[in-house]
Amino acid sequence: MTRSVRLAIGIIIVLLLLSAGGIFWYKYKMQSAKADTSTEEQLPAIKIILTNGCGFEGVAKDFAAWLEDKNVDIVSIGTARKPIYDKTIIVIRKGDLTDLKRLQRMTMINRYTEARDFSALADFEIIIGKDYEQYTKN
Repeated sequence: MTRSVRLAIGIIIVLLLLSAGGIFWYKYKMQSAKADTSTEEQLPAIKIILTNGCGFEGVAKDFAAWLEDKNVDIVSIGTARKPIYDKTIIVIRKGDLTDLKRLQRMTMINRYTEARDFSALADFEIIIGKDYEQYTKN
């Protein structure tokens, strides 16, 4: 093989590799862009348990009404055993951190704790504290 033929073959191989890399990069970027442009309504609803932890009557019902236009599915409403909660908190039961961030964005409740319970009815529990008005007034 002459030197010019080897050079031509080498150039063709390099161009093919660059093209294949470009195609993979483009597909990866397009998938990332699709994931970034997903709106909350396109994602599945987050299942929550809503618990009145402040002791004020009717708060859970009002809080549930406030959550109505958000992408959450309230599977249960109840009352905490002891009304000792000053601050509203999200409890991670079996959910993941991605859904936690979504729930925090929707509700503006940043405080959370983990109390894993894989037999729970929902991924998260929101325990309503005495500060509930700062969330429901918005």
